[in-house]
Amino acid sequence: MAKIPIIGDIPGLRDLPDWLSGTPNLTELAKGSTVWLAVTGLSRAGKTVFITSLVHNLLSALHNPNRMPLLRAVGEGRLIAAQLEAARAHTLPRFPYAANIEAMAGTPSVWPEPTADISEIGVDIRFAPTGLVGQLLSPLGGKAATLKLRIVDYPGEWLLDLPLLSQSYADWSRQTLALWKRGLRAELARDFFAFVGEHPASEPSSESVAKEAHDLYRVLLVTARDKHGLSYLQPGRFIRPGALADAPYLWFAPLEVADGVDRFTAGSLGGLMQERFEVYKREVVEKFYDNYFRNYARQIVLVDVLGALLAGREAFEDTRLATEAILQSFRYGQHNILTRILGSSRVEKVLFAATKADHIPDRQREHMSALLRNMAALPVLSARGRDADIDVMSLASVASTVEATQHIDGRDIEVVVGRKIGSAKQAKFLSGEVPMRPPRPDEWGAPFLDIPVFEPPLIDPAPVDGIPHINLDLALDYLIGDRLQ
Repeated sequence: MAKIPIIGDIPGLRDLPDWLSGTPNLTELAKGSTVWLAVTGLSRAGKTVFITSLVHNLLSALHNPNRMPLLRAVGEGRLIAAQLEAARAHTLPRFPYAANIEAMAGTPSVWPEPTADISEIGVDIRFAPTGLVGQLLSPLGGKAATLKLRIVDYPGEWLLDLPLLSQSYADWSRQTLALWKRGLRAELARDFFAFVGEHPASEPSSESVAKEAHDLYRVLLVTARDKHGLSYLQPGRFIRPGALADAPYLWFAPLEVADGVDRFTAGSLGGLMQERFEVYKREVVEKFYDNYFRNYARQIVLVDVLGALLAGREAFEDTRLATEAILQSFRYGQHNILTRILGSSRVEKVLFAATKADHIPDRQREHMSALLRNMAALPVLSARGRDADIDVMSLASVASTVEATQHIDGRDIEVVVGRKIGSAKQAKFLSGEVPMRPPRPDEWGAPFLDIPVFEPPLIDPAPVDGIPHINLDLALDYLIGDRLQ
């Protein structure tokens, strides 16, 4: 039997990765370790497509390593195998990878339906570790290790509820209605305000009035999202309720509350709304962070920056507000509410990704990354204390276009070539210019971009060739590359 080397006798021990130095039994490394990667984002950011493409390209990487060369375990030729996890008793619904691939590979090819609740899928990645790790594993029966990648999909709207935990119902109502009295929101909320005006918080409690107020408010949120591209919409479970759709404690809405009022009498409409608001915070928001969020050490947040630009000034500003609200979920230093909920848990790495990078030429993708970085003030984000390691990049989970040039006014201009949904053939598209910083109010006079919705490229449903993408491998290497060393 081969002699296991004594750790103290091996040179370079101080360079041992943290995840190995904390492992009590090296045999466990040969059997496999686990990392949870959570994928989230606001509506239309492309979470479903991201996870589908990520899984498919991992399964295909051994056959076609050229699809994922920037994932170092693949680019360095250390990937041995990648396969879907074996059947087990899932605690969450299974992500519909197979159905999504069938939809994208069908005739006609279609984008898969977005998921509306939390789900998971696992990929077991077998690889040859590098350096000292390989030396330690070799005497145990081989140079291969296994990383069990568990991918979780959850709606980004759920993260928008974190600020509610530090608010009373009265404060939330005042702030929420003040927001809905400005700009585009004021026109959208006309019917809701008319109803609220007829039902003051002091009137007797009524189940039917509370439910009608909730229904009107929820329709308002969904309309603002689907027809006007707004993103900063609370509570998040009102538009992405998941399994809680029929829970009575969701049946509340903001009411007109005078300044200085913070509590309501028992038996009043305001008292009923206040009670349900507090139950919602305790049973939904806190439990999500305690039961799920605390387990996800690696997270990627997808942001549709191009869609926000296309939708106009108010939609763009809403996306910025939503992105900043989401960012708070990863900034939990001392003396705040997340510290209390999460305890010793921490998110180690977070990647904010501007999606649909295939819709613009290569030279503008850095502009898109810079714009997202500036939208959330990420240049000045401190990583001190227990904050996560946060980065930004642009990517396309599925590249639906290729780059080309077009001669315009005596110059060769970069364009993208793709097939617009419903079109019989491909065409060239001049997308426009992506600003590097949030546009000033006087810069919104003309549209920044003109981008259609493209059909998916031709895809082989078998995990052999993979799916064309932009920076998907680079994103994955940032998020879990250290666990594949």
